Amino acid sequence: MDDVTPRRAAWPEWIETWVWPYLSNSTLWPVWVALLGHVVVVITGLLLLAWREGTPEAWLLLLLLSLGSAVLGIQELRVSGRPGGVIASLVLTWLASMGLGWLSGATGIL
Repeated sequence: MDDVTPRRAAWPEWIETWVWPYLSNSTLWPVWVALLGHVVVVITGLLLLAWREGTPEAWLLLLLLSLGSAVLGIQELRVSGRPGGVIASLVLTWLASMGLGWLSGATGIL
């Protein structure tokens, strides 16, 4: 009888190619942080637009980004069985976006 082992979940090809090298190679971490910084600025703008103006488009984009973050987090748990770099990046990105949104609203910068 053949011994069949279940296939372990894997990352989609685009994550293996474009994201995983930045998380697995420590020399690319500064580039990853810079990329996430740009994402933080975009999410902060969406948060402010949704909160202040109440535009449905901004709320829809935030919902889609939230769902995408949840899917990536669930995928990481399936692949590695524990939280790792992807979940840490997602959590830090959302927390930094909310913090920057609050700071810019409190100081009146944006």
